[in-house]
Amino acid sequence: MSGRQRIDEHATGTDRTKPIDRRLFGITEGVRRYLGVTIALGLVSAIVVIGGAAILAGLVNRIFLDGVAPTDLIGGLAILGSIYVARAFLEWGRSVAAHRSAADVKRTLRDQVMRAVLLQTTQGRVAGSGDLAVTATTGLDSLDAYFSRYLPQLVLGALIPLLAIAWIVTVDPLTAVIILFTVPLIPVFMILIGNYADRATQSRWRTMRKLGDGLVETLRGLMTLQVYGAGEGRLDRVRRLSDEYRKQTMATLRIAFLSAFVLELVATISTAVVAVAVGLRVVSGSLDFEPAFAILILAPEVYAPLRKAGSEFHAAMDGMEAARSAFDVIEASPPVEERTTIRPDPTPGTPFIEFASVTYQYPTSETEETAVVLDNVDLRVERGERLAVVGPSGAGKSTLIRLILGFGTPTVGSFRVAGVPIDRLDLKAWRARIGWVRQDPFLIAGTVLDNVRLGSPDADRAGVVNALEVVGAIDLIPRIDETIGERGIGLSHGQRRMVTLARALLRDPELLLLDEPTAGIDSETQLVIARSFDRIAEGRTVLTVAHQRVLVDVADRVVVIDHGRIVTPVEGGLR
Repeated sequence: MSGRQRIDEHATGTDRTKPIDRRLFGITEGVRRYLGVTIALGLVSAIVVIGGAAILAGLVNRIFLDGVAPTDLIGGLAILGSIYVARAFLEWGRSVAAHRSAADVKRTLRDQVMRAVLLQTTQGRVAGSGDLAVTATTGLDSLDAYFSRYLPQLVLGALIPLLAIAWIVTVDPLTAVIILFTVPLIPVFMILIGNYADRATQSRWRTMRKLGDGLVETLRGLMTLQVYGAGEGRLDRVRRLSDEYRKQTMATLRIAFLSAFVLELVATISTAVVAVAVGLRVVSGSLDFEPAFAILILAPEVYAPLRKAGSEFHAAMDGMEAARSAFDVIEASPPVEERTTIRPDPTPGTPFIEFASVTYQYPTSETEETAVVLDNVDLRVERGERLAVVGPSGAGKSTLIRLILGFGTPTVGSFRVAGVPIDRLDLKAWRARIGWVRQDPFLIAGTVLDNVRLGSPDADRAGVVNALEVVGAIDLIPRIDETIGERGIGLSHGQRRMVTLARALLRDPELLLLDEPTAGIDSETQLVIARSFDRIAEGRTVLTVAHQRVLVDVADRVVVIDHGRIVTPVEGGLR
């Protein structure tokens, strides 16, 4: 079963319609502080709202019924103005806290997602890159709406009705009962519509992730698609997903508009019921004007936060869905176990690298069907040895290197480094002792110096120049500050290979892994690398996967692998 399937099953097995995901509030200390600030400010806001309504009702009563001149009420008007200014500052403070908290959550989630992806890469369980890109960028950016608009209204929707009812019951118990029975109608409709809207949002989110994956895959294989004339088929798929995403987005918007209409209608009818009940009792003389007017001012404020929370729910759903997807990726990571480092003084006779009856297989599809890549491999590599591994494409040579790097563990058998099983090894410390040259040179947009320094970011300029000199890239030394494009645009394929070889040497590795280092480069550059091989391999253990004889001839020992099995170990190279 794939990692994506496990994630989707986890998603459908949990309640994703709750208005609050508690995991968001345990992710950083800042979020818990923000929640406390939001509750505190919400409580103060509720008191300000009730106090403002009572003061305003008293001022109106004294001016229009008692005949007091407005000039005699300067103090009361000043207090009322101060209340509204204070309310504005409370809103501002809450907004600042919300945005800072959202930024903290987004930064932490992105960091944890990247760490989880790096960890999952070793097991081949990562979701599609387009999926991850959508989740970690646009998706998590939607958390701003969750923290700045939805959550504050949810807090106010809980606090203002409770405090308002507590105050109203002291002046008019009947109105308090009406509010007590009508306020829950809004959450009920929010839940009913929210469940439907959440399903629509999840469907839209899945389509957006598929669209992201499809677009990334198409861009990656653009050249291949052009050569084989298969570009139109991929474009049709992108168009189809885009159209499906458009339709689902419009359907979600229709639900949002319907929700806003229903909640507005419920709030309006509830306010009208309160107004009618209060008005009839004022006319009959059973209720004084001042408390009645205060209740009429307060009634819309009681229903407004919940109504706004319902409206903002749809704006916050994308952020919540992205956060849940991020948590799915994070929680799918294997537990971090305590690892050990290689002993500096291993037991005498212990090989540096040892494969003992290793079989390795990986899933070939979304089913449980597997393919064996390595089959009962026994191999020992001593310190300082130069080993060449040869064989046809797909024989399992690169898989040997993947296992040595820790990107996977044997399905059967054991792989040890200096006597330490790979699954107990501190991989970070182990990889720091390895220099790796990939089949496909990985270069970034920047200078030649920047690309070589990827191997050791703290290396000085002289170290970079020396590494280039050792691998024989003399022509690149004058161009060390020249800017090259992504993937090495501006350099020949052989020069790109030289840069990656110099990068591997710059970290002064104990083990050098060369995966087809001369593949696809001209014969002259192959000879340059071969002539430099003694200096490159000096004081190191070297394992070379090669097709070309030029590097096989400089090996101390050659191992032939075919269909995942070592078929003919050859001592002393092919010289």
